Amino acid sequence: TPPAGLSVVYFSVHFLILQYFLSDPQAFLTYASSVQVGAQSGIHECKHQFALEKWNCPERTLQMSTHNTLRTATRETSFVHAISAAGVMYTLTKNCSMGDFDNCGCDDSKIGQTGGRGWIWGGCSDNVAFGEKISKQFVDALEDGHDSRAAVNLHNNEAGRLAVKSTMRRACKCHGVSGSCSIQTCWMQLADFREVGNYLKKKHEQAKKLEMDKKPARSGNSADNRGAIAHGFRGIPRTELIFLEDSPDYCVKNHSMGFQGTEGRECLKGNKNMSQWERKSCRRLCYECGLRVVEKRIEVVSSCNCKFHWCCTVRCDKCTQVVTKYYCAGKDGGRKPHNKTKRRHRGRRQ
Repeated sequence: TPPAGLSVVYFSVHFLILQYFLSDPQAFLTYASSVQVGAQSGIHECKHQFALEKWNCPERTLQMSTHNTLRTATRETSFVHAISAAGVMYTLTKNCSMGDFDNCGCDDSKIGQTGGRGWIWGGCSDNVAFGEKISKQFVDALEDGHDSRAAVNLHNNEAGRLAVKSTMRRACKCHGVSGSCSIQTCWMQLADFREVGNYLKKKHEQAKKLEMDKKPARSGNSADNRGAIAHGFRGIPRTELIFLEDSPDYCVKNHSMGFQGTEGRECLKGNKNMSQWERKSCRRLCYECGLRVVEKRIEVVSSCNCKFHWCCTVRCDKCTQVVTKYYCAGKDGGRKPHNKTKRRHRGRRQ
């Protein structure tokens, strides 16, 4: 049984896996678990990146992005597609390098070659080519249409996979007499998935809107339709996120679109250790949506005074602490959102 709040995630992942099972049963048996874990990690990262945004990656969005009758192609769903594809590729690549698949292992294609001055390729490079290939087969199988929305979703899937490659880094180990490091062997390894999420969040903020016909292509997927879509994509790098439709007003609850508005959302306030982005969350979630901020004092029970006892247990007391939390609340008579002239999608400042 999926955890509360993740039922739609599981449904979407299971739908994706079923689609692939029908086309390749053997691959399904080999990779299904990794695909499920990867898709879930993508959604968890989405929720982290947008935790203090008006749109906070609600589960309903995932359902909308995987069903043809409800699909949207906004700036936000472009991120959902990219981070989901990235999560699947990342997990498949990790599992491959760890030897979890019989038909895959480290990328040793460059071992022994000179990489640069004082170093050669060696070690176990993460096999991103494998992860990319299998992720593409699984995730892109969800898009069976020939309209502009399908093309945009496939483009954003690809941008997500390229983000995994773009954030890889070189790791090296020194060799030489008495640790002199006269020569190094180096390999390429995946960055933390958080770095992939940060990278794609910036791409989301810089996403480009395409002006294209959103109607389904005519029967036969004619050359005219393909030409129109290709023209719309002209000059757009594969690494960039793209969208077709302006984002709705996420301040306001909209059940049919799958978001709850910002009333009742928690925001952060008053901690000098917070980033500027966090410190401005009450303004962003509450004031800009015509809401007020209410303060609530809440009792929180946590472990404290923990001591290690030989051998081998840790015993803790239970301590109660009163903390202050802040929430967006409605205001009689309402108020007009302020700072309306400022850019809606700004880069996160630290």
